[in-house]
Amino acid sequence: MRYFVIDCDTAEDDILSLYLLLRNNINVVGVTIVEGNISFDQEVKNALWALEQVNMNIPVYPGSRRPLIKKYITVEQVHGKGGIGDMLVQPQRYKAQNKHAAIAITELADRYAGELEFLAISPLTNLALAYLLDNSIVDKIKKVWIMGGSIFSIGNITPVAEYNIWVDPDAAKIVFEAGFDITMVPWDVVIKYPILEEEWNYIKNMNTRMSKLYISIYKHYREYSSNIQKINGHPHPDAITTAIAIDNSIASRIESNYVVIDNSDGFSRGMTLVDRFVADTRWSEKSNAKIVYEINKSKFMEKIYDLLNWF
Repeated sequence: MRYFVIDCDTAEDDILSLYLLLRNNINVVGVTIVEGNISFDQEVKNALWALEQVNMNIPVYPGSRRPLIKKYITVEQVHGKGGIGDMLVQPQRYKAQNKHAAIAITELADRYAGELEFLAISPLTNLALAYLLDNSIVDKIKKVWIMGGSIFSIGNITPVAEYNIWVDPDAAKIVFEAGFDITMVPWDVVIKYPILEEEWNYIKNMNTRMSKLYISIYKHYREYSSNIQKINGHPHPDAITTAIAIDNSIASRIESNYVVIDNSDGFSRGMTLVDRFVADTRWSEKSNAKIVYEINKSKFMEKIYDLLNWF
């Protein structure tokens, strides 16, 4: 049995990631919510609503509503006002826990010491706060999976920065320097593997309850990705990260590198500077992250199709 905390700024790809974990028999022991894509309160509602759709009452812990230090912006233009398009969902049965996510993370790290995996598909504020509360979680959390950053400084919120790292680069700096066993899935990798038109149409024709939900929640994001970001379809940054966490063989090329987070207030805020030579430079004598450079898309799509055939 594998035990996961999934940390979300709950838009469509966060929801799909949660479903991927559940479909693949991962024991999700907590869903933690952090500032990011849309209004914080709607992020919490989305997580609870998503769990109601699959009748799984997993604890949802609201966490940080803002970055540690800096100001940030939400990105409703990307995901819609509700994070799943402009629909504002309201959970009917489930309620959030009355415990801050950072405290929950430290407690879950104690309970599942050596077994807990942390899936960070969002800004890293909650994990940084948990680490500041209890440094020992570095030794208790088995693995940290991060969707964030870029290898070659190709951004989606600024020309050089990926959104999750840009929102709270101070938290990211804390996490990357803490000593966690990190695998990082960068933005400029995932955009090479979008859902193409024929795949989108195939999903439309699946005609399952889950495939209909998928089409509904991704329609706005797909239009933005295609028309504004000029991606040939829509990417799956969070879901690819999640699929790799479930089955590491989906990552067809991984390298151990040293990552420096630029937490300045200037134009380069949120850049991930990746040292691909490590010992041959002055930055560090060892890597602090395993970085995914390529994936096996057909294996990833098998996970997606399997999920969409769930019900």
